[in-house]
Amino acid sequence: MNWLNQEPKHIINDNVYGRVKVPSPIDKIIDTAEFQRLRNLKQTGLVYRVYPNCEHSRFVHSLGTFSLAYTLVDKLRHNQPSLNITPADHTCVAVAALLHDVGHGPFSHLFDGEFAKRCGSSFKHEDMSIRIIRRIMSKDDIKESFKDILGQGKDYDDNVQFITELISSKPFEFKNIESFKSLSDQQKREAVEDEWISAVSGRGPEKSFLYDIVSNSDNGHDVDKMDYLLRDSKASGVAITFSDQSLSRLLDHVRVVIDPISGLKRIGYSEKCQKEVQSIGDSRQELHSKVYQHKAVRFIEALMVDGLIKAGPLLNYNGSNDKVYPLSKVTEDVEAYIKTSDFVEQEILNSSSRDPRMIEAQQTLQKIQRREIGCKVGSFEMSPKNATQSGGIENNEMGATEVSKKVEERMRQILEAIDEIEGLGGKLANVKFTVMHSVLGRGLDEKTHPIERQLFYRGKPKDSDGQPMEGFYVDEDYVVNNCPRMATKWEIFVMGDRSLKDERNADLVKYISKALRDAGEAEKFLTPRKRSPPQEESPDPNCSVPAKRRLFPAK
Repeated sequence: MNWLNQEPKHIINDNVYGRVKVPSPIDKIIDTAEFQRLRNLKQTGLVYRVYPNCEHSRFVHSLGTFSLAYTLVDKLRHNQPSLNITPADHTCVAVAALLHDVGHGPFSHLFDGEFAKRCGSSFKHEDMSIRIIRRIMSKDDIKESFKDILGQGKDYDDNVQFITELISSKPFEFKNIESFKSLSDQQKREAVEDEWISAVSGRGPEKSFLYDIVSNSDNGHDVDKMDYLLRDSKASGVAITFSDQSLSRLLDHVRVVIDPISGLKRIGYSEKCQKEVQSIGDSRQELHSKVYQHKAVRFIEALMVDGLIKAGPLLNYNGSNDKVYPLSKVTEDVEAYIKTSDFVEQEILNSSSRDPRMIEAQQTLQKIQRREIGCKVGSFEMSPKNATQSGGIENNEMGATEVSKKVEERMRQILEAIDEIEGLGGKLANVKFTVMHSVLGRGLDEKTHPIERQLFYRGKPKDSDGQPMEGFYVDEDYVVNNCPRMATKWEIFVMGDRSLKDERNADLVKYISKALRDAGEAEKFLTPRKRSPPQEESPDPNCSVPAKRRLFPAK
């Protein structure tokens, strides 16, 4: 089998890396209708409504991810020849990186998130990506273009299977990993091989490091995340700790090492790159807090979902065998699905339908255009642990949603009681607001910082004996001294009508903000604040300094 043509077929200017070189036959995939569709999907969904420069598409992000994956594998095969990276290995990783997001729907994560949930669907874009990848790779011209690299017949099918596994499988989630420590080396190898075979079939354990590169569910340090952190930070203008220099340093010091626990070959970095690796998870949380889950963005997303739900039954797309699918059902058919894009917003706004549902949807989306969105009137941050320990709430998006509902119910009870006690005539009881949430994580659970699962190596890399070095994980002291106690946090916030920002409603805002905090404490999501009793202090008639500002009490 041959290597990819080293002479680039296309050189694409890129605002993150300067240039992206596209070798043949990768260009054949880029020129398919399925991949070109990504031009019509914004990378950050509706974020551009708050950060106007975030107009970049999934198309450019996919090209950037491809470039990083291609470069990383190229460095490994030159620096560590004993890894026996084949042309097929290199190509499969590059294709997986290029196509990893090809299954996204309108407004990206909104479509397989809140919209899917409202439709009663468990759809995930990763599943659609696999279906579309198989569709692309089954085209006769694609098969012909890649046959010298990926082979034909069963060899080709096995490589396509490997491509899909690179973006969807979780081969490092071993069931009995704790028991590995008590096993002999031979027993460990057998146990790992058994679990590996049950998880993936594209490549054996000897090529396990390839599964770390594109979509790494074990620690999240993959080329997909590295690209979108840099690209979205530049577009939004929000500075993060992960930088161009961080990426360059990681690529210069990446090696394959042996995992001391499983014995598998994994991607590792020099121990002097620990801060750069740590910055990946930290930057993810920072962008989620300031950009992806900005309060205005979250409110706009809620309006968009309402509009899509109302108009969805009236938006139809032709699928396979001349069957027509409404928006909520397009996930059932690839042909219908690839006809959807962010243009669905204009389809609704420009529709001539006089159906009441379409008119309501248009009115909802017009609120976004006129920026008739709510304003934040209060918030608090909490540890997911506080929710999971009180009432069996799950530590995930569904759990955070349940917390929001409980807090809103308790808030309304508190406000109704205050309204009656203060004699406000229903002002508080009838005030319009909604409690929303943001899940701000570093990519794993609330306790685990991603760096805890990253392998490192000491000293200068060497591969002279044909075997990678043994890697190591950071110790507990590093985590305690350098990582926050909570790797994930939930932010619960109240969005009310913009009229609440009027000075005349200042008292209402104070009541709502206090009710939010009291509701959080009442539901045991927050630790009650310790309120010190007021200290009695007799004023000193001979001292002109107010009592609160005195450094020492008067004698």
